[in-house]
Amino acid sequence: MGCVETMDKIITYTLRADQPRSDQFYQDIVAFTDEVIAYADQSVGSLAAAYQQAGYEAPRTHPEYLFELLTLGVFWRVYSRRAAKLAPLPQRTLTTLARWRERRSRARPILDTVRGSLITLFLARNGVSLFSSTAPTISDLNRLLDWLTAVGDFEQEVERLRGWQRFFVDQPQDEAKRHLVTILALAEWFEARSLEVLGCYTPHVDSFLTEKHPHYRWREDMIFCGRQRVEYHLNMVGTEIMNRALRDSFVAAAKKVVLLPPCMRARPADQCRARETPFGARCAACEPRCHVHQVTKLGEKHGFAVFMLPDELADLSPGAGTQAAMAELGIVGVSCPLTNVQGGWQVRDLGIPAQGLLLDYCGCSWHWDLDGGIPTDINFCQLLRLLEKTPEKPIPLA
Repeated sequence: MGCVETMDKIITYTLRADQPRSDQFYQDIVAFTDEVIAYADQSVGSLAAAYQQAGYEAPRTHPEYLFELLTLGVFWRVYSRRAAKLAPLPQRTLTTLARWRERRSRARPILDTVRGSLITLFLARNGVSLFSSTAPTISDLNRLLDWLTAVGDFEQEVERLRGWQRFFVDQPQDEAKRHLVTILALAEWFEARSLEVLGCYTPHVDSFLTEKHPHYRWREDMIFCGRQRVEYHLNMVGTEIMNRALRDSFVAAAKKVVLLPPCMRARPADQCRARETPFGARCAACEPRCHVHQVTKLGEKHGFAVFMLPDELADLSPGAGTQAAMAELGIVGVSCPLTNVQGGWQVRDLGIPAQGLLLDYCGCSWHWDLDGGIPTDINFCQLLRLLEKTPEKPIPLA
């Protein structure tokens, strides 16, 4: 059983629903992912097979291609009106600023201020939709991907969807349109069905968007924190698909490391005594009730290392001194649903097999609880399952 407590404050999602632990979620997501793969395979399976055979990119598993097509359809339904409104000049400016932000960490505060203003002015507005679910075009697709690129939050998704863009450009126009119509129909089914199955885990997303999100105007994370309910469900399924795809290589890795977000610690950053290392901050055991400390103690017992990374998984980029050591690692990356799939793609691009584990709920002070933050938590039992470890006895509630 996970070492967790029932959360009273739910900001957007909770994997515990009305239970003290998130065990039921992990049963539900396995079954629902099976359903999604089966439905998507019937809908776009031949398209995914044709793309793989065309050899545009390094081969991936068939369910990953299905997930990419589902992602395209969901993004189209969620963001098409905004993409239709974006003019070329602000698109190029925001894209450049997003690239600078990734390369110039010291300048991020200034860049974020500028980006927050431009995002609010140019990316958050809904235009009169030029897109059509019955007659989508390659031009529509280009504008959507340009908008996603300008946001800066979808780098990993765009990298994969650009391959599909090239594929559709090479198809006869009428055939490409038929494919896009099918993809949008798949996304429509997923939105309705995922709400039925996973909606109990995202009960407050809509109220957050209505009551809290208007206060995010002029913030760099306005788009990120304004994600729709279906996007949470999409990424929950995506984490399960990525875990399956990378499972064998992860299990074969000689050493295992768990990367935790700092929002799991009990103390504020200025009171946390964690020591910096090339892999991230290492817990110094300053607070027994801290969830980072508890995972670290579990790692000492079961033979895996635990580190904290800033900004969830975003800053994982080993230098020359750690690259060789990381080559033999398997990583469990912990984050909220909206970033976990991205993290899995990111570390795989570094040649590191990973497994994703979702926070039971969000609560960081950077994005979600602006009043100071809520220490977040995970399902310890699911962590041990990912690591192929079995607790000798149930882990008691904290």
